[in-house]
Amino acid sequence: MSAPPRGDPVRNAGGRGAGRWLFALGMAAIGVVFVLAAITFAKLPKEIADPARVAEQGLGRMVVAAVVKAVFLLVMAYAGSLFASKGLELYQAACGKEGQ
Repeated sequence: MSAPPRGDPVRNAGGRGAGRWLFALGMAAIGVVFVLAAITFAKLPKEIADPARVAEQGLGRMVVAAVVKAVFLLVMAYAGSLFASKGLELYQAACGKEGQ
């Protein structure tokens, strides 16, 4: 009895499934980032336009907080894209296709 070939679908079914789930997880993370960004930055102009809130917190502090949120959202988007990329690579490797 010989070992199944490298690209055998039966042998690589687990890798294909894991690749699909990892890709879906990455895409979901990117979707969450877009929703959080839309929520966060839709509120920002209203907060800056409110003189009482600006006087309470200070404009500089509000801008710094917005920049910090933007940096965290960029990091989250990058992590989600890495998950999706690795999921695609795992799926291709499980199918026996070499990536470029």
